[in-house]
Amino acid sequence: MYVQEFIKRNTAIDVNANAPGVNIHITEHGSDWLFAAFSVFGLLMVVNAFMYIKTNGVKRALFISPLITTIIMTGAYFIYASNLGNAGVPVEFTHADAGVRQVFYSKIIAWFLAWPWVLATCEVITHPDLTATGNRGILSRFVSFFSGLFIKIVAIEVYVLGVLVGSVVLSTYKWGFFAIGVFGLLSLIFLVGADLFHSFKNSAKSKVGNFLIIFILVVWILYPICWALSGGGNVIQPDSEAVFDGILDLINFGIVPTILTWIAIGNVDEIFFKNFCHYCDASPLANEKEIDTTPTHSGDTSVAPAGVTAVDEV
Repeated sequence: MYVQEFIKRNTAIDVNANAPGVNIHITEHGSDWLFAAFSVFGLLMVVNAFMYIKTNGVKRALFISPLITTIIMTGAYFIYASNLGNAGVPVEFTHADAGVRQVFYSKIIAWFLAWPWVLATCEVITHPDLTATGNRGILSRFVSFFSGLFIKIVAIEVYVLGVLVGSVVLSTYKWGFFAIGVFGLLSLIFLVGADLFHSFKNSAKSKVGNFLIIFILVVWILYPICWALSGGGNVIQPDSEAVFDGILDLINFGIVPTILTWIAIGNVDEIFFKNFCHYCDASPLANEKEIDTTPTHSGDTSVAPAGVTAVDEV
């Protein structure tokens, strides 16, 4: 009884009414589901924040990625569930209904901000130079790590921007932007798959972590399918889109990154990270030989600096 009364308090659709002319939009049921997803993200955010406070050193640094990711997605799903951050776009196809469809650009912006942190966690799991078995130099190992991560971030942002632009384009040219985005996503899957191939051959890497990343690759493939059925092809209603995207987001941005972080804590080379910090803190000038400059005295003979042969003046 009390639960039902509590659920009925969701008046987001009434308070934040849809723009005039938008007839394909989320309903109260869709908003209820989105608030449930918001609660899960909020819980994961609290857990990651607690672990970030309680740990130290490299372990604390590793919890930054899932913490920032869940903070972003918690805010994004509050906006989504509150029926905010959207625009009306006339549909190209009339499978679900004819008219103007509600498109939540705020959700896609959250992907743009949060996805790089997910990739950072995946990179820690699969990159061979972040285990104690790595035998390369400190600087070369970090250059290899961050260069690989940068390329993957560029690839996923191409996908996100392609979907964002495709969502608001009125003509059939939206599918061109969608195709560019899918190319970026497939490039990312190829790059992560190549890292997985080497990670499976490394005995120091976690096999559970590798299989979780395979699972998350399957989730990534479902993202463009969801967009094609919703904002692109108008096949499913916005409520169904909210459930589809919500499940994918909970897996991709919430549950799996948190589990991968725990796995990374047990496999990452902590000594390597500490040595790198000392390497960065060391100033190049610290190793230079200081020259003793003894001040010159008045008179016919000067006192030579240390290490320099004195020459008598005539």
